[in-house]
Amino acid sequence: MSLAALSLLGGSPCRAAEADPAAPAVPAEPPEAPFLEGAYYDWLLYGLRENDSLVCYLSSGLERSSDNVPRRRPAVILITNRPTEGRKGIVSVVPGYKYEPGSSVLVTIGRKQFHLFTAGNAAWAQEGDDAPIVAAIRGGSTLVVTGHMESGPATTDTFSLKGFGAALVALDQACPMPGQPAQPVHRKRKKKS
Repeated sequence: MSLAALSLLGGSPCRAAEADPAAPAVPAEPPEAPFLEGAYYDWLLYGLRENDSLVCYLSSGLERSSDNVPRRRPAVILITNRPTEGRKGIVSVVPGYKYEPGSSVLVTIGRKQFHLFTAGNAAWAQEGDDAPIVAAIRGGSTLVVTGHMESGPATTDTFSLKGFGAALVALDQACPMPGQPAQPVHRKRKKKS
C-alpha cells in the first residue's frame, strides 16, 4: 500500500500549484505510515498523519486487466479526504506503471464516462469532477480505467465497487470536513467468498 500512499501524499499536481505558485518550497516532514481503519468488501480505509494533519483514503485494488504489463506494481483507485485543506472525495488512479506524458485516462462507470489528467504514475479527476465520479461510483458495480503506459500498450483495468457505500460513510466519519464532528469508524471485515 506504500505506492498508494506515495501517490496520495503528493496531492494533485495541478491543484497543489494553484495554492500559491510564488511561495517558496517548504520541506515537509516525512509522513507516517498509513494505518488500516477498516475493510468494506473490496475497499480498504486508511488513515495517516501528514504534517500533523489527518488524511484518510479509500483504496480498491485491481480486479482484472486486459494486458499483462511486465514488472507492473499494484494498481489502485483512491478516494481521499484532506480535511485541513477542505478537500473531500479526491479521485485518483495509480496504475502501477508510468502514464504516457500528456495522455488522459478514461474512467467508465456504467454509462457515465470521465476523463482524468495524468502526471507520471497517477491520474487525477479534473477540477469539479470528483463529486460526480464519487456519485457514479456509489451507484455503480464496476469501474473501468483505460490508460496508456509510457512507451507501451493501452491497458483496460476493472475495479470492483462492492462495499463502496459503507466505505464512503466510514471515510467521511474518519476524516470529516471542518465543522463536522469526527465519529468512530465501525469496522467491517471483508467477507470470504
